[in-house]
Amino acid sequence: SDLVLKNEFIVVGAHYDHVGDGRLGHSNGPIGYIHNGADDNASGCAALLETIEALSDSHVDTRRSILFAFWDGEEMGMVGSNHWFDAPTIPPTAVRLSINIDMVGRLRDGRLEVSGTRTGYGLRRFLSRAGNDSIWLDFSRELTANSDHWPFLEHRIPIVLLHTGEHPDYHRPSDDADKINHAGLESVTRYLLDTVVA
Repeated sequence: SDLVLKNEFIVVGAHYDHVGDGRLGHSNGPIGYIHNGADDNASGCAALLETIEALSDSHVDTRRSILFAFWDGEEMGMVGSNHWFDAPTIPPTAVRLSINIDMVGRLRDGRLEVSGTRTGYGLRRFLSRAGNDSIWLDFSRELTANSDHWPFLEHRIPIVLLHTGEHPDYHRPSDDADKINHAGLESVTRYLLDTVVA
């Protein structure tokens, strides 16, 4: 809605691939069984789809433009997000922030891990403004090259990664839908929506 800021973009993304039948090097075992990846990263895709729908239905005017991205090949080395920089759909220099949603379906004790706050000025304060009483933000997660936020950081674009933490089902066939915390996923998605709008 802002005549100047509409030429700047917030990229909000989640990867939709997982590790298939758990081949060696991609699975924590056992291999040869379908790994559905309910948390990694169907949960992030669900949060992204709900955010898109809520923004579309509410007709909220944001000052900046928003690019939603569903990345492929994250498990193979962030192939999709790296490719985007080789063939971008908007000028990367116009991206002011990348928000990556990865594994947000296992909220425990209301704790949402947020990393990347030191990649941009005032990000921690800004991220603390949005949200609700059902989650608390844990800013202690280490920033590593483990998801689709990393290519943006390599291009000196500030990033935020939302995550609800590791668990024993990570990259195993047992990462299935019955273990998703639906109320927690809703809380994280509400936080994501509030943050994107802000």
